Amino acid sequence: MLRKILIGVGVLLIALVVLVVAGLYVYPKAQIVSATQQAAPDFTLKDATGKDFNLAAQRGHKVVLYFYRGYW
Repeated sequence: MLRKILIGVGVLLIALVVLVVAGLYVYPKAQIVSATQQAAPDFTLKDATGKDFNLAAQRGHKVVLYFYRGYW
């Protein structure tokens, strides 16, 4: 009886692993380039400390831009 239970648990565990691996394979990957396949245009803005931020100076590095409107 214990052997049948262990076999059943093993089969369920294997099925769960297969479903997780299949889900990770099918899940969409993160977008690495822009939707237009072109580089972002250069711009310069002030950062939170008041210093100039130039996008062209960041070429070759990973950049995440977060534009926060704030409350003004």
